[in-house]
Amino acid sequence: MRPSLLGIVNTDWPALFAAIGLPMILVIAALYPHGFPVAGSKWALLLEVGLPLAAACAGLLAWRCLRVLELFRSGIPSAGHITQIQLVKDRGRIDFSYELNGATHRCWQPVHRTRRVLALETGQDVQVLVHPRKAGVAIIKDIFHKSGEA
Repeated sequence: MRPSLLGIVNTDWPALFAAIGLPMILVIAALYPHGFPVAGSKWALLLEVGLPLAAACAGLLAWRCLRVLELFRSGIPSAGHITQIQLVKDRGRIDFSYELNGATHRCWQPVHRTRRVLALETGQDVQVLVHPRKAGVAIIKDIFHKSGEA
């Protein structure tokens, strides 16, 4: 079972940042000229600044969501172990290690503070999905799904 896009955006900090930033940039760039006089066209700020920044946010959002979905589709399941959890305000980083083909790998994942993230503890064993061609790229499956789910 694959995670929902909303679940990915809620859990993955860069995806959440991009999802929040995308509409904010467009609204600010569109409304700014109406509140503060600018030289030239009122739409110049939106076209020259707003759209490129919005496109960057959309690209980041698509990349993060597709990355997680791809790992759920074709990632290699592996047993992992959380080595460190760092949470600051609403975001954090989870460091974990896992073994694949006899070698131990270390990886980290930026996260948004959710119930599933808060339920994790340093030293806990977790399910990890590893990229089939890049052994150093992995995500913690358990923060997108409960351990009992498929």
